[in-house]
Amino acid sequence: MQATTNGHPRVALRLRSVSKTFPGVQALNGVDLEIASGSVHALLGHNGCGKSTLVKALAGVHAPDPGAEAWIDDEELELGDPVDAERKGLRFVHQELGIILELGAVDNVGLVLGFARRRGHINWGRQATVTKELLAEFGFALDPWQPLGEASPPERAAVAIVRAVAGWERGRGVLVLDEPTAALPAHEVHHLFRLIREVSATGTAVLLVSHRLDEVMSIADHATVMRAGEIVWNGALADTSMGDLVKLIADADADADADQDAAATRARRRELVEAPVTLSVSNVVGRYLRGVSFSVREGEIVGVAGLLGSGREELPYVVAGAQTAGVTGTFTIGGVSQSELSLLKARELGVALVPADRAQEAIFSDFTTSENVSLPGLPSLARSGVLPLAGVRRFSREWLRSVHADEEASERKITTLSGGNQQKAVLARWLSVAPRVLVLSEPTAGIDIGARTMIYEQLRQRAGDGLSVLMASSDVEDLLASCDRVIVLRDGVIVAELEGEAMSKPAILGAMEGVE
Repeated sequence: MQATTNGHPRVALRLRSVSKTFPGVQALNGVDLEIASGSVHALLGHNGCGKSTLVKALAGVHAPDPGAEAWIDDEELELGDPVDAERKGLRFVHQELGIILELGAVDNVGLVLGFARRRGHINWGRQATVTKELLAEFGFALDPWQPLGEASPPERAAVAIVRAVAGWERGRGVLVLDEPTAALPAHEVHHLFRLIREVSATGTAVLLVSHRLDEVMSIADHATVMRAGEIVWNGALADTSMGDLVKLIADADADADADQDAAATRARRRELVEAPVTLSVSNVVGRYLRGVSFSVREGEIVGVAGLLGSGREELPYVVAGAQTAGVTGTFTIGGVSQSELSLLKARELGVALVPADRAQEAIFSDFTTSENVSLPGLPSLARSGVLPLAGVRRFSREWLRSVHADEEASERKITTLSGGNQQKAVLARWLSVAPRVLVLSEPTAGIDIGARTMIYEQLRQRAGDGLSVLMASSDVEDLLASCDRVIVLRDGVIVAELEGEAMSKPAILGAMEGVE
């Protein structure tokens, strides 16, 4: 419910002339923005458009250029000061989550919300109970003492989200959510949206940064589209369509509207001819898996769907040999069978893994983009024991160019790139070693529409050249846009295998949920 002043919605957040310049980059250029109290306001645009920089300026991570002004509920806000941001009523769930991986949910929640105490000491039993109750609101039964480095990305996201909304002093201020659903399956998104609506109904404004336009259309009242550090559109979502938003974000007529019929996309796919089986998995059991068997043919893209805990998030790591504890079964890769598959053995047999958590599992943050791309190929680049740096740079730039990444950023630290360009660099790294099987987990999490489209195109192109692809995703649109066939997991077993006209969004979601 929007609070009003003289009959007009009260402005919860007002920004004027917010700019931010990094060496050689104008990340923000004179941003003016108002967000009404009680509204859910979406912030949209390609990675690199300035969204994350604006959020970090609000949080005090980045100090803006001189001349910027900001107000929270008509109180002046000192941009670049995290203490003032907290005091004035700004709370955040960042895309990077701010989770301490070495600690469990008990400590991660307590460090932000405060610990339960008894007679001046931390009451660990009560703190564990409180943490479990908060997570239970999202349907998570996470061990509160387990280090979050051992938890899945959705479980880490849940911890960050619940500690942000718990104990929220509602009615004023702004809750900023930066890609909060990037690693959440559909049923968790529903719970999050319920909480967002509860918060906004009290008069608190919610600023939602997201690439998922279907979610934006279902939850947000207003939206702002950014491009190249500037606002190019601002308005009520009731006055626009998803297709119009796609065009605004892309700065061009999209090849297809975001709500296009999925069958039309599938009709453009290369029809698979009878091909040899490249990967065969037989009766595999793991933490969640309960006897999974399937195969992938040469040149085929097979998708894996399923809710959290179904085994969908575990299967890519098991197939790539990155998870071995408690795993049994038989893996046949290129005709070679293994009952125990290590990461090294899988790599020797031609399996490459693009993991779900890009920041923690895929990139070396202290290395340049060129160094990140070239790592697996270094042995082949060496000459008589000497590594020619010019050759390494040339190699990396060629592969970055092949996936339409920013090759000019090859000698910059990879962390300076947008999420989309980081993911393209990870993809280039593993394509450069010519794998037999490419395994991907959540390949488009937290990246923009343009980067998503490029990844879809790359996968189809490489599959056309004979690469076998196994892609697990919580985003059904990923699977419909890329895959020849989708297997659906529920409770650790395959409950459906869909292809052709049977491979539709209702069919996939119905199988995931156990609904005909």
